[in-house]
Amino acid sequence: MQFSSFTKLAAAAALSILVSACGGGGASQDATAAEQSSGVIGSKGTGSDTGNSNSNSNSGTVVTGTTVTFMHMNDLHAHLTPHQDRVVDTQGESKIVERGGLARMATLIQRIRTENPDSVLMNIGDTYHGGAEAMFTLGNAIVDPVNALGIDVGVPGNWDFGYSSVVFRLRYTDTALLPAEMIADKLMPTFTAIKKPNFPNLAANMTSRLTGETVLPPTLMKDVNGVQVGFIGLTSDIVKFVYPLLAPLFDFAGDGQTSAEAEATYRDLVNQYATTLRNEGADIVVVMSELGIHKDFRLAQIVDNGAVDVFFSAHTHEATFEPLVSGSGALVVEAGNDGYLGRMDITVEGGKVTGRNWELLTIDSTLPEDEAVAALVRKARAPFMAADIKFSDPMPNSLLALVKPLDTVVGYTDTSLDRRGALQNTFNNAMTDIMRNYGQTDLAMNPGFRFDAEVASGVMLEDNTLATGDITLEDIYRFYPLMFTLATAEVAGARLKEILEESLSSTFSPDAFRQRGGWLEGWSGLQLTVNLANPDGQRVLEMRLKDSGELITDSTLVTVTGCKRPIEPRDILCRHSGFNNVAALLATGTGEPWSIIDLLIEGVSTGVLFDAGRQDIVDLNSTPMWPLTPFIQPLEGVQ
Repeated sequence: MQFSSFTKLAAAAALSILVSACGGGGASQDATAAEQSSGVIGSKGTGSDTGNSNSNSNSGTVVTGTTVTFMHMNDLHAHLTPHQDRVVDTQGESKIVERGGLARMATLIQRIRTENPDSVLMNIGDTYHGGAEAMFTLGNAIVDPVNALGIDVGVPGNWDFGYSSVVFRLRYTDTALLPAEMIADKLMPTFTAIKKPNFPNLAANMTSRLTGETVLPPTLMKDVNGVQVGFIGLTSDIVKFVYPLLAPLFDFAGDGQTSAEAEATYRDLVNQYATTLRNEGADIVVVMSELGIHKDFRLAQIVDNGAVDVFFSAHTHEATFEPLVSGSGALVVEAGNDGYLGRMDITVEGGKVTGRNWELLTIDSTLPEDEAVAALVRKARAPFMAADIKFSDPMPNSLLALVKPLDTVVGYTDTSLDRRGALQNTFNNAMTDIMRNYGQTDLAMNPGFRFDAEVASGVMLEDNTLATGDITLEDIYRFYPLMFTLATAEVAGARLKEILEESLSSTFSPDAFRQRGGWLEGWSGLQLTVNLANPDGQRVLEMRLKDSGELITDSTLVTVTGCKRPIEPRDILCRHSGFNNVAALLATGTGEPWSIIDLLIEGVSTGVLFDAGRQDIVDLNSTPMWPLTPFIQPLEGVQ
């Protein structure tokens, strides 16, 4: 094992998880905060600063050369402050802990920069979308605190397209909008200005349909104390799959292709840019990817040997405490979410990579807040905590308004709520029970999003207090930082089965490039028997109505309550087509369709009964699931 050439993280190194290029598979477990070292405020990556080669010993082994530290943050989802999160401890049990906070993260970043000025900070994936502060400002409230971190390079996530293609262009590019772009964007919100990140963002896999050119630079070459580092950026490939109106004039690699064709397209794309960067003198080549760790691990297996040193993943929120080792020699890692910061130390000697060491560091209460970033966070959040608050959703066709502070308690749960489950989870159970109660339908369904808030109830927290189960407006907007309305509809059993098969393949297919979207949708009123090990399209074995036990056959008509985006074909609910007799679910006394946010507030404030802990899906394969396995979504599918 080879180690970097500077002192490791203080006396707590014995508690950290440190691996070299020969490391094993992912392990989603909680690391202690003892890994953090002391230091002072630092600056952005040193770029072309000069300096001597580093030297460090560990267990008597001395490695000379230059070590570059790559700091990996991903899937911030606009989290500015610490929050509860569900993680897995070293015994494999899940627990609820406090994680995150940009001001704490800033302290850790500064310490690492002080320890090794030859460092680079990467921000990958969903950044400016999530929570009320982002939703009501089109992400503007998040920009200044993020910019203060001194990020060197980034890649947008799928949710960073969520405010319309025009807002995306204004945020991430400097070129003037074309009239055709304004005309094509049916979701353009009301705004006066869009704040921009102060660091370059990359996307090799996205082009403009108008110009045929990449919308963002595909690569970046950076000189870090004489080491040439080449970055390849891959943004999300599912934007148009999730909602075509988010990218009317953007094309993405793999659009319209079979999974095998898309896989080959991305393999060739990475090989092409990696070869170019190597020919231009890159000593290290890394891929920053929003495709998710499942696709990235597959790509790492099939790209040219030695083409890429590391794939830094985002999108899938998986915490890899040990790097995945691929057939091409590339390591693959993902740093969970905003509760972690990944650290990869890569040592280069004579133009060759001789060591790669990975640590996943926790962002927790042992880290003091950086005051400068904390002040920016307070400034960003102050309008949302004020007594006289009044915000309106700037997105078109939305009547959503925020008129109470985010810390307002609106309801209670006696079961902890979160989305930590790829097949079924407590929040989706609660939400769909509420939806079915108001819709008075056989079934209810809602999207299988990954982002969430943890609402803890009845468990002891780290400060030795008992979690109350209070649900605040902040929690509500963490679960739904976007506008959906609700509708009722009918669907035939044959189409319902197709929808379930599509979603199960998108989550559990062993073909990584068939995986799309988040996790399985939430359902209420449906008893489902599946075999996750069956081939794609053959996992659903039996469907029954939970209330009556009636078998759902191909010809059975069932009623469903589900979600609708503001502008989409009439027969669509929760992204799926094939529904009939779709009608808006109207709020009592207003005559307006319920928004999913307002219905959740109504449901928890009036005490609508829900069973968050129910298990209505039986898997005859008894597939082990997180936290019994390292990955929330099985790394190589189920077969």
